[in-house]
Amino acid sequence: MTTMLIITAAIIGALVLSGKARNMTANQWFALAVALLGVNFLRGGSWIIGTALIGGAAFLSGWRILIPARDEPEKKRKPRNFELDRARSLLGVDDKADRTAINNAWRDRLAEHHPDRGGDEEMARMINRARDILLDELDG
Repeated sequence: MTTMLIITAAIIGALVLSGKARNMTANQWFALAVALLGVNFLRGGSWIIGTALIGGAAFLSGWRILIPARDEPEKKRKPRNFELDRARSLLGVDDKADRTAINNAWRDRLAEHHPDRGGDEEMARMINRARDILLDELDG
């Protein structure tokens, strides 16, 4: 029994010192407890039960306790900017539109909705704002 306490303390100490204990979920703590129980069964001579418990613990933890995560960081996706999407859809341009395409689309849409030609003033403001947003995005 003393050996199991020493092994348990060593494992928990290593997790705490490495900083992994702070990020562990309740499921991973449960998996650790099951694995330690499996080690105790292995020590007592019950190879089948011990192996099954350790395998179950590895499955429960998603292998993250036993196999460290990759060192390469995950690629962070840039969140979609809904204001840009709305501006693009309003002018009818795609993601790869250049300055000329944006200005041409702006002229066409503004010609349709200009207040001097019977269009809506609010819609003309939105079209102008969409052009400004897209050109600002191109600049930087």
